[in-house]
Amino acid sequence: MGTKRYTPSNLKFASLSLSGLEEYLSKVQAAGNNVEAATEKAIEESVKPIRDDIRAWAEKHKRTGAVLAGVDESPVQRDGNYIFANAGISTETEEQAWRAVFVEYGTPRAPADPGIRTAFDRNTTNVKKIQKEVLQREGVPID
Repeated sequence: MGTKRYTPSNLKFASLSLSGLEEYLSKVQAAGNNVEAATEKAIEESVKPIRDDIRAWAEKHKRTGAVLAGVDESPVQRDGNYIFANAGISTETEEQAWRAVFVEYGTPRAPADPGIRTAFDRNTTNVKKIQKEVLQREGVPID
């Protein structure tokens, strides 16, 4: 078997036609600097359901209240083009909150009851929905 040779008769071509780019570009330009503020607002609002799920999980396992007191979210932060917020258990908020690891991952005598990981997994769709709603409300063209 030989190598297949490509000739003009057996080459396949694809064409791509895009319409509406000028309209979309004008919407993006009209949004201007509001995009960054809208993005920060979207992240700030979308971290709340995750924090609330973690808080409900911590409430269920409340003994001393340390883990519950450690449920925290950070303000929106920037690192270059990366805009983010953290949600979870913070030992900066409550020093003894590190004990959540025993509930999350279990011990030799107690089964794991993951609440932090599942809070993120359960809210993936909800977070995207919230972010989309906020960005649309703020006038950012996302469609």
